[in-house]
Amino acid sequence: MDRKFNEIATLWLENECYGKDYTYRKELKSAVKHLNRYFGEMICDNIKGLNVENFIRYNYEHNNPNTDKPFSKRLLKDLISVGFRIFEFALDNELIDNVRNPFTGKKKKIPKDTPVNERKPIDDTQKELILSVAHRSQIAALIMLYCGLRKGEVIALEWSDIDFKEKIISVTKSAVRKDSNHYKITPHTKNGKDRYIPIPDNLLSYLKISKYNTKSEKYVYPQKNGEMQSVTSWNKTWNSYITHLNYRYYYNTCKSYGQIPKAFNAPSGIPMVIDRFTAHQLRHTYCTMLYMAGVDILTTSKLMGHSSIQITLEIYTHLDEKYKKLNISKFNEYIRTDNSNKIILLNNAI
Repeated sequence: MDRKFNEIATLWLENECYGKDYTYRKELKSAVKHLNRYFGEMICDNIKGLNVENFIRYNYEHNNPNTDKPFSKRLLKDLISVGFRIFEFALDNELIDNVRNPFTGKKKKIPKDTPVNERKPIDDTQKELILSVAHRSQIAALIMLYCGLRKGEVIALEWSDIDFKEKIISVTKSAVRKDSNHYKITPHTKNGKDRYIPIPDNLLSYLKISKYNTKSEKYVYPQKNGEMQSVTSWNKTWNSYITHLNYRYYYNTCKSYGQIPKAFNAPSGIPMVIDRFTAHQLRHTYCTMLYMAGVDILTTSKLMGHSSIQITLEIYTHLDEKYKKLNISKFNEYIRTDNSNKIILLNNAI
């Protein structure tokens, strides 16, 4: 059967995307587009394991055409996974004659030095700005930073989900994309697990004041009209937030050097002096703070709502490697100040 890869991929995509949310469909379509660039016109029965290895090698040596940056290890793994699922679909439905899935075991062929997109926590400067700069998006940023909620969970969060007496946020629903500009509320969270997050005292006080001053009786972080955020309104408000944080840092820096800062709306624009950060980075910072506070892996996994403890373990392992390297300075200081470790230099070594 001379079926081209792009033909089989289209059939699989139609079957796999049926009934799924917008974001999931968008991610799969993007993956299939990447695969079609290489395999699209190839006959499926002619695609062998060597072709898949050549696909990996090609993408390792070339930039991602969507970003003009190198392919990350995670993206290559995702592409191999989607390719594997497409061939399993074709084999199960007897659409091709292949007796073996050519994508089987190919994740191991990804070069070890393929770039890894490290999820970085925000730095101290960004954190200080979040704590000190008033803005409509500040409440969302603080909830993600100190309770680890996902973006969709913050969008869906209602005041009734916050128990001020017990100091708990109930995360029982999430907002997911239903089209290019609208969200819909779905029960439970991303992994189908409800969770209950303790609210730190600093955030609790802020939330009490915010609830007293808000015009919204339902959503904690709504649009100005009180309705749930849309894709456009979230992006517009978040970009405004980053702009205000950047201006505060720019303004303070100019003042500290005795310079006159430009006005906020200066025609020539304000230089970007802080790194932009995403909503997910705030969630990752929450996980990092749990690690730094000595919270055990199982508790952190439950608070983060990870689908498996293995995800948390990988994060903690990475943090171990990062921060234990920093802690070697204590060892160096001990060796330097303890005379019993002093190496005696001899002019005439034996």
